[in-house]
Order: sequence, then structure tokens, then C-alpha cells
Amino acid sequence: MQHAMPYLHCPLVKGPSLFNSSYTLKNGKHGKKYWGHKIYHSSFPFSQLAYHSLEMCFTAVGTTKSLLDFTMVSSMDGVQGSFYDKKDQQLVIKEAWVSQALGAHYIEEKRQKLVYSEINFLWALQNWIQSDTKGEDNHTVQFWHDCHLDGDIHVSSHFWYAVDGEAFCGVDEQLKHWVAMKPEAECFRPFWEVIFPYKKIKHYMQEDCVEPLRKVLQYSSIRENVPPDVTVSRQDAPDGRATLFCRATGFYPRSIMLHWEKDGALGVWGQESSSGTLPNADSTFYLQVTLELPLNDPGTGYTCVVQHSELETPGIFPVPGKPTMKRPRAMALSILAIVILIPSCAAAFNTWKKRKTGTTSQGHVEGPLPLPHLLLQ
Repeated sequence: MQHAMPYLHCPLVKGPSLFNSSYTLKNGKHGKKYWGHKIYHSSFPFSQLAYHSLEMCFTAVGTTKSLLDFTMVSSMDGVQGSFYDKKDQQLVIKEAWVSQALGAHYIEEKRQKLVYSEINFLWALQNWIQSDTKGEDNHTVQFWHDCHLDGDIHVSSHFWYAVDGEAFCGVDEQLKHWVAMKPEAECFRPFWEVIFPYKKIKHYMQEDCVEPLRKVLQYSSIRENVPPDVTVSRQDAPDGRATLFCRATGFYPRSIMLHWEKDGALGVWGQESSSGTLPNADSTFYLQVTLELPLNDPGTGYTCVVQHSELETPGIFPVPGKPTMKRPRAMALSILAIVILIPSCAAAFNTWKKRKTGTTSQGHVEGPLPLPHLLLQ
């Protein structure tokens, strides 16, 4: 079995940080569970602005007799970049500038490898699914790998397989050998060590993950970088609780850091949440972080601190103060004035209408009286 797998398909939950991640089981479109990679946002990201990642995941669905579906998705920094489907057998790159960065020859070469990977995944379905003797049930086999760069330095990679939503086997980057994660995978480990030794896996990761990521990043430096447009607002609930919002949008490149400070100090002030860094239609990005304060916190002294490569120094954006309410006496006088004014206007209108009607019946004058004449009556 030749191992030609440039990308993989796993639905990804996007976010700005690839740390503190966990694996989840989800329902596939053919009724089987598949393996997804869930990414959580960190309130205090430790990664630098030069940190980037490329994730590639693809999924095969079928029986031990036939391959029903095979799809691929790749994501750079959590944003989907390319897609492949067994039906069309086309590798679709979402952004034209990414296609230019990778080159037509590279894209066609990867498309051909993806077509060939369908044979590889059918082999996996036939050999790794040993409990289905009749071959009538649908199963999933997935392959997922990623690589991470800090600047131009390759800092880490991951390389795993899953069967029916459960981790099956993978390569331990520290130990530099294959690891069986299910008892039924143990018998295949010697085979993998001979056919796909760590040295070969490392070469594959360099050629199909690290170098493409570097290529895209180098090309992206030609694009015009844009600083974020930042808006800070607050919402006060009837019970007095305040919720603070900090939204940065329209920025490029994608890497950005947002955090809350109170009186110039870091801390955990309430319940924080994040939208994750997501793409705009114009290929720039946006991110919103929200802070729900406890009941006894009036929300004063807070600032949103924004760090981006296009900002010479971190931007500090204060939260607006709580809207002031009119004093009860002033509000009462305003209401009283309105109550008096409405009947007065109604009475004046009725008087004008009676005079107009009376004058018209006597002089047969059509239309309203001229304003000066009306005022002199």
C-alpha cells in the first residue's frame, strides 16, 4: 500500500488557538460517527503573532466491499482553504492568491494523489474493519495531520488515524515510532514500522505540510496588510449586570491578540467568550471577545487591549461608561408638559375647524383661510 495522502477531511471548529484541544465524536452523513478536532479559544494566548498552522484531514465512508464517499478539507490558521470530493475528483482552492502561491503543477499533483488515496482508504476499510464479517454496514476511516510554524521554524506536527470515530493509530513525534491506540491496531504496527517508518513520515510532513505552509505565508507577505478596526461597547441588563464587547474587524494578516484589562492590570474579571477569528468576505478577518461581569461590578476602568502586526504599539480601547438616566423630577416635568400640550393642540384644532366650517357656509369660500386672516379673527 503506497501512502499518498496530501490532505484530510475532518470538520473543524475554527478558533485562534490550536492549544487545549480535544477530540470529539460527531454523526456522519452516512449514519456513522466520525472523528473531529475541536479547538478552544484561550483568553491568554501564549503563541506569538508569527505562529501559523496548516491542518489537513480527510474522511472515507464505505463498507468493507466498496468506498461510498471520500472528502477532504484543509485549513490554514483555522480557516478552510481547500476541498476535495470523490464525486468531482477536483481539488478546489478557495482563494485565488493561494492557488498562485502553490502553483498549478503542485495543485494538480496533489489532486492526482487524492484520487489515488481512494484506493488506499478502501484498503483500510477492508483490512481495519474486522468485526463486520458480512460487509454490509457503513464505516469511516479518517486521517488527520497538522504542522505548526513559529515564524519560519517548524515547532510541531501530528499524524493520526481514526476508525468509526475512535483514535486507531498514530505516530509519536517524541518516540519517533507508530503507536497502536486500539487492541486491533497492534497487529498492524510492525507493518507500518517497515512500510512507513518515521523517517518517511517526517519527509512526507515536510513536503506536504511544512513547505506548502511556508509557500503560502511567503506569498501572503506580498498582500497589503491592514490594521484592525476596533469597536468597544457595553450592554447593561435590567438587573444591573454589564456585558462588555470588543470587536476587531477588517484586519490582515490573521494573527491577532485581544484581552481585557481593568485599571491597567490583567486578570479574570468575569465570564469570557470569543467568536474565534473568522474570515470576512474580502479575505480580511474579524474577532469579537465578550466579558460578562458579575452583578456587583459596575464595569468601570475596563479597556480592551489589541495586538496586531500592523499596530506599532498595542491599541488600548476604553469601555464606554454606563448611560446616565434622566432625574425623576425632570422626567416627570417632561411627561406633564406632554399631557398638557396634547389637549391644547386638540382644542386649537377643533376651534380652527369650527371657524373654517362656518366661514365656508356663509361665503362659499373653498379651501382653508389664509393664515394672517385666521390669526386676526
